[in-house]
Amino acid sequence: MHAPATNFLTIAASDRHADTRTAALAVAATLRESLPAPPQALLVIASFHHAAVVPEAVRTIRESLDAPATVGFTARTLMEGSEEFDRGPALAAMALAGPGIRARAFRFDHRDGPPEAWSRELVRSRLRPMSPPRGVMVFGDPFSTGSKALPMRLADAVLPGVPVCGGLLSGASQAGANVLVADDQVSNSGAVGLVLEGDIEVESVISHGTRGVGPNLVVTEADASGISELAGRPAASVLDDLLATLPAQDRTTLGRTPLIGIAIDATKSQRGRGDFLVRPIAAIDRRSGTLLTTGRVPRGSTIQFHVRDAAIAADDLDMSLDLAILDDRPPAGILLAGSAGRGASLFGASGHDSGRIHERLGEPPLIGFEAAAEIASFGGQPRIAGLGLSAMILRGRDMRRNPSDADR
Repeated sequence: MHAPATNFLTIAASDRHADTRTAALAVAATLRESLPAPPQALLVIASFHHAAVVPEAVRTIRESLDAPATVGFTARTLMEGSEEFDRGPALAAMALAGPGIRARAFRFDHRDGPPEAWSRELVRSRLRPMSPPRGVMVFGDPFSTGSKALPMRLADAVLPGVPVCGGLLSGASQAGANVLVADDQVSNSGAVGLVLEGDIEVESVISHGTRGVGPNLVVTEADASGISELAGRPAASVLDDLLATLPAQDRTTLGRTPLIGIAIDATKSQRGRGDFLVRPIAAIDRRSGTLLTTGRVPRGSTIQFHVRDAAIAADDLDMSLDLAILDDRPPAGILLAGSAGRGASLFGASGHDSGRIHERLGEPPLIGFEAAAEIASFGGQPRIAGLGLSAMILRGRDMRRNPSDADR
């Protein structure tokens, strides 16, 4: 493994003090003392315990670092390095520094309406891309921007193939209680994010954490509440018949937590990991034969039932990391968004995802959060997904490999 010819550096820090100002000063001091020069970007994540004074905490850290492009938000659970803070207050931050890096914070709030109403011109005016971005981080309030339109609107405003990663926030259980900060602007709705340009490379690692069982099936009847027919038969009966044929472990897992995967590309003849958007079945209406879903599944969609348990999720994450480590350049930093329902509730102990990623990728600076849903690229397009995780790997651009495209 060689060291890339780059000056890109990330530093992460965290603090567990219950007093927000004390925690912010400690994080600021660690970042400031570890950085040789002021950073270009700053990301701050606070547990909901700090929600009332998150703006002050973000301002304290930002001002101590000469006011880089900054985004901050609240989450239920935080990660830093290999640790996951799922109990009690926590504050974590990551600074990105390098002379060839450009970063800008952006923000949307309730005055802009839902993402479906955002025009391409509006999005571009907020993102202000001055060159093809290397990546876009986005963090949305699920009560005001939690639709599939959020990542799609951002992708429409930048070039195809630009990674758009992040997640919906988990820091509140009701509208208006999440806190989002972009530079010195504060909101309780909408979305915030960072546009990254210049001498930085961004790679997405996605782990779906599920495995398909049974055949692919066409949705022949459905409405906004759920799927009533699969391949011309009552959907609940199709599920019951499949359960009767599965091995004992899969039967137990699917019966306890029924999931469906919706094919991203219904024209593909062979489908595997990454070809489905997985959704939970909220309930089974035996009388009508309907599978009630958490989002509309259009008629004509191709679906497959999926199972998930700790072993499946761990194996799927390892397969994703097998691909990431093929790049011989060590990551400079990692942003992790793991969907709710992973963590200790799935693996029996906290820190599984952050610990595994941190270890296998060479222990780079890492911060992360539990997301209501993760945002990542599926089937070549950024989408909102659940049950899995997405990690944004940051690397300095090795100019010995691409000396001529510094501003591409």
